[in-house]
Amino acid sequence: MRRSATLLLTLLLLAAGCGDDEGATTVTSPISTTAVTTTTVAPTTTAATTTTAPTTTAPTTMATTTMATTLYQIDPTDFFPDVFGAPGDPHGSGCVVGADVLPAGVWFGFAEAVSGGVITFDLACFFTGDAAVAAATADGEEAFDFYVRNQNPKVYSVPISPTAQVYYVDMITGPEPTPIAVSSWPTADSFTTCPGEYCPVWLYVNGGVATGIVEQYLP
Repeated sequence: MRRSATLLLTLLLLAAGCGDDEGATTVTSPISTTAVTTTTVAPTTTAATTTTAPTTTAPTTMATTTMATTLYQIDPTDFFPDVFGAPGDPHGSGCVVGADVLPAGVWFGFAEAVSGGVITFDLACFFTGDAAVAAATADGEEAFDFYVRNQNPKVYSVPISPTAQVYYVDMITGPEPTPIAVSSWPTADSFTTCPGEYCPVWLYVNGGVATGIVEQYLP
């Protein structure tokens, strides 16, 4: 009986626990929801940087050609130059030059040597007429139709232009100068001994080079 009573009490308690839950307080714990904020970042577009090498325009250089002005040319109708200076001066451009380089002009002198396209020129003075008499008298000498004064010890080395006009004294045809190629001068056919101490010539100088050479006949 005691076991029955105990069982009955247990059933009653269970029924009470499982009966109507009206009036029972139900505590509901809210679910904690964390909202995730999504941030949409617009993609950044970086414009491609193009590096263009600077264009360098090379300056245009115009070739400058310096042409030597030919002021003094041989006159084949009259090979003997006039007096360029004052009356009483020697013929041609004169005979007194202080510069180390023979300037442009027509000069009388002696072709002491010709080698490698260069003439070694001993500058002298050539007088005629009254000027010859005056110069010779001043030097204690005697003049005839002409007088050559060679008191200047200075000699010049003058390049010969490859296109220079050259005339030599050919006594077969007469004392009048005869044309010859510059590459063939001096020639053994000349009446004068050239080159040498007694090889009288007129030297035409333009732009620092000899553009003309004329042998001078001396009786």
